[in-house]
Amino acid sequence: MTHTTTAIGRFPIADQLAALTARNLRTSARVPQLLMFSLTMPMAMLVLFSQVFRSVTAGPDFPAGVSYIDFLTPAMLAVSTVMAGTNAGVSAAIDHTNGLHDRFAALPMRAMLPGMARTVNEAVFTLARAALLGIAAVLLGFEFHGTAVDAVAAVVVLVVLAGAMSALFGLIGDRLRRPDVVQFAGMMVMMPLMFVSSAFAPIETTPGWMQAVATANPVAHAIDALRGHVLGTATAADTAAALVAAIGLWAAVAAVPVLTRLVRPARGR
Repeated sequence: MTHTTTAIGRFPIADQLAALTARNLRTSARVPQLLMFSLTMPMAMLVLFSQVFRSVTAGPDFPAGVSYIDFLTPAMLAVSTVMAGTNAGVSAAIDHTNGLHDRFAALPMRAMLPGMARTVNEAVFTLARAALLGIAAVLLGFEFHGTAVDAVAAVVVLVVLAGAMSALFGLIGDRLRRPDVVQFAGMMVMMPLMFVSSAFAPIETTPGWMQAVATANPVAHAIDALRGHVLGTATAADTAAALVAAIGLWAAVAAVPVLTRLVRPARGR
């Protein structure tokens, strides 16, 4: 116990987190194909969806005076963040299959640090995707109608959502531990998060039960807040709802390993 405490003291948590984050970034950079698809897929989806679904603007429930590219772009920021979150789950599963997770468990560091490093990694790539997506959107006619405060608030909402998605899919990866299974499970989780929302059409056009479910969907709240900041119509309540929903999901996911450790000794008695 003395050795572990000394080792942790010799290498501060911040240094350990920085080392793990650098390791994750290097690992991502060593797979350029995955990096390329991860960064360019949202742009391809933006181009396709903006052309295929633009007739939605003719519906009576579509916001007046809003172009579809302005409506879609903030949603694609959130959707691409959800899609990329599955990478954290696959990375966690790979760490289990190659024995790296067991190696981490044997080191004198906090158990939460590998997950935190994955979250920081996803936050970095989220900002990179947002920048590329913004460039593509501008080429398609996108206009930002908000203020500098709106831009900062949108970034905060997006980064917090990325953290929640990384934690959620990371937990799935830690539990399933097989990259192929994690990919399918991630799809099952990702689809309702993406589509039970106002991502591609106003939520008022969906069935009543879907509207009710969307009120508990953190991605739906993030989309609404991001869209409001892009259009310059967001309120403090919109931003707060998005942050509370994402942080609530993040906290619930973080509590699962703690509760699991508490339940296991109780079952053994």
